[in-house]
Amino acid sequence: MKNYFKRFKNPATIIGLSGYILTILSTLGFSIDNEAIMTIIQSICAICVLLGLLNNPETSGIDLPVKNKE
Repeated sequence: MKNYFKRFKNPATIIGLSGYILTILSTLGFSIDNEAIMTIIQSICAICVLLGLLNNPETSGIDLPVKNKE
């Protein structure tokens, strides 16, 4: 279960889930301004990334591509 919660440190996962939840709520008949809510969620995720709260949980820091030294 702990492995699944690591995925919530990925901004793409949060934004994707939010989009699906908004789609479900709109389909059920709730009046929602999807564009405004998604903009707010994306902004919050961007701030969290800048603060270092959301990152790739599989790395210890900055996730840079590594070139093989062969």
